[in-house]
Amino acid sequence: MKALKMMAAAIAFVGAMAQAATNQEIINHVSYNVILATYNDLAAQTANLKTAVDALAANPNDATLKAAQDAWRAARIPWESSESFLFGPVDALGIDPMLDTWPLNKLDLDNVLRSNRPLTTDFVRALGTNLQGFHTIEYLLFGDGTSSNSKAVSAFNSKQFEYLRATSTLLAEHAAALAYAWSTNHDPENPSAPGYVKVISNPGFNNSFYTSDRAVMEEFVQGMMGIVDEVANGKMSDPMGANIGSANMALVESPFAWNSLNDFTNNIRSVYSIYTGHYRQNKGPGVKALVERVNPALAARVEQDILNCMQLIQAIRPANGGDFGQAIFTPDGRARTQQAIDALNALHGVLESEVLPTLDM
Repeated sequence: MKALKMMAAAIAFVGAMAQAATNQEIINHVSYNVILATYNDLAAQTANLKTAVDALAANPNDATLKAAQDAWRAARIPWESSESFLFGPVDALGIDPMLDTWPLNKLDLDNVLRSNRPLTTDFVRALGTNLQGFHTIEYLLFGDGTSSNSKAVSAFNSKQFEYLRATSTLLAEHAAALAYAWSTNHDPENPSAPGYVKVISNPGFNNSFYTSDRAVMEEFVQGMMGIVDEVANGKMSDPMGANIGSANMALVESPFAWNSLNDFTNNIRSVYSIYTGHYRQNKGPGVKALVERVNPALAARVEQDILNCMQLIQAIRPANGGDFGQAIFTPDGRARTQQAIDALNALHGVLESEVLPTLDM
């Protein structure tokens, strides 16, 4: 009887292996249903933000201000959820800094706002990347974020509305260009170039970017490793400093809307999406399916580690209000931050030493 059970288990295991997703199936699903889907969402949400900003400028009141602030937060989700795949057009076309340069150059921005220049879209386009994008819009919509993340409608002036309209137009334009580069044409100088989704999903000898499916899978894993390291040792560690006395609010990402912890969580959610293949309603094979073929226990452990990191990041939030920028100035907030950093660094170590080698097994 025992032998029969062992044989049945072996047959079931072989059957499961036969049904396991191939590398090509993983690549197709992640490329189309995670990456391209995220960029399409980004384009849609930034267009919604532009519409909301236009409505605020045309009719400033509490309702239109809240709608614009909500639209900013909504647009922030797909952008931060894309940061485990900052390769391809977002890098090659220089779109990342146009969308998300920080810290914001508040001094120069305030000088521009005090000037008599017409604040047109083309004028703002010609300014530095630290004077446009998400964080310029954030500052104008939410205020300085020091003691509050709210701003009264009465605090706005016509110049701020001009600048908001111009930079939100540019943000939507750049996000649309990124979605187009992935879906339709990744090289503006070559009209026959396909969308990058076709490049990355068709590896092979004739593909100058990815000569094998292993090259694509490594791109995915390296992308996950990169953002885990950046959140732990850049976005969180840099503002926290060595002690409370060296904590630096100016280095905090999304400080004006008190959205930092949501940003960091969505950064790690992007790792979860590439790893599991799950993005919103899209379910399918991700890198985890490859790891499962080699080590099912490792595959499950890594997924749990990713989820744990997201929970630890959210746990940094101060109980009495505020966000990351307030937490790093308190002993208990710093302790919770360090716990999250340690977990992220441990996850990075597992991705590097245990997950990456599975590509060659």
